[in-house]
Amino acid sequence: MPGVSIIVPVFNEADNILPLYNAVKQHCPADFELLWVDDGSTDATLAVIETIAQSDNRVKCISLSKNFGHQNALIAGMHYAKGNIIITMDGDLQHPASLIPEMIRLLNDGNDIVLTKREGEEKLPPLKKLSSSIFYKFINFLSDTKIEAGSADFRAFNRKVMEAVTQFEEREIFLRGIFNWVGFKKTTISFTAPERKNGETKYSYNKMVKLALKGTTSFSFKPLRLSLLIGSVVSLFAFAFAVFALVSYFRGETIPGWASIIIAVMLLGGIQLLVIGLLGEYIAGMFTEVKKRPVFLVKDKINI
Repeated sequence: MPGVSIIVPVFNEADNILPLYNAVKQHCPADFELLWVDDGSTDATLAVIETIAQSDNRVKCISLSKNFGHQNALIAGMHYAKGNIIITMDGDLQHPASLIPEMIRLLNDGNDIVLTKREGEEKLPPLKKLSSSIFYKFINFLSDTKIEAGSADFRAFNRKVMEAVTQFEEREIFLRGIFNWVGFKKTTISFTAPERKNGETKYSYNKMVKLALKGTTSFSFKPLRLSLLIGSVVSLFAFAFAVFALVSYFRGETIPGWASIIIAVMLLGGIQLLVIGLLGEYIAGMFTEVKKRPVFLVKDKINI
């Protein structure tokens, strides 16, 4: 049984496989397993992994039948990891493998989970910095589970924690929230992400918004309560306006016009659509959970 399992989900990262393998091999103890999760790649990612695995049986891979998403790929890796210490990291070389010895040391010192916080990134575009800041402020404002700004899926934890996390049967899973929710003794270390050398980021702005909605609706009913509050306040103003309009009518002070009607209709209609959309997010989540479809399907295995 390996002492350390490194789980790396990858999607079209062929150019990064060999450099990451060399970095992990350099910084890990000899009794490690490097478990790649090929999340439906359409490039040469799987072929490169197979080539490395032929000369090093510590390199393993599960190839999923299609692209299930980053979070589901991490869960798939946890189901196959054999190590007493598990480390998850991205395959884009922006999670420095040089931190692995420190993460292992902190676990051996009595911590159950070692989280990482991204302090910055070399040459990160201003728009990306702004969107990341908005993402964490948004999710912490609406969610009951607080997530520190800059949190990453680069973390280390012991087998006890992994067995707890794999008990979750959620289909719309948000691991950054779950690792904060489960408890256990935690510590956090910071890192500066190097500039991405190969390929393109898989987290577009659209995916960031989806991840924020998933994290918010998975861990809090606060958005629904906020909608109720907004609806109550608007209803109160609408009732007051109705009383004012009725009094003005009987006094003969009303003036025919469409501006006030249009403003009132658009305001009320916009709020109603907003609340309906929010309810739709919760209902869609319930629909996904009720179907109980598997969160991943394995197409092939290497060295497993």
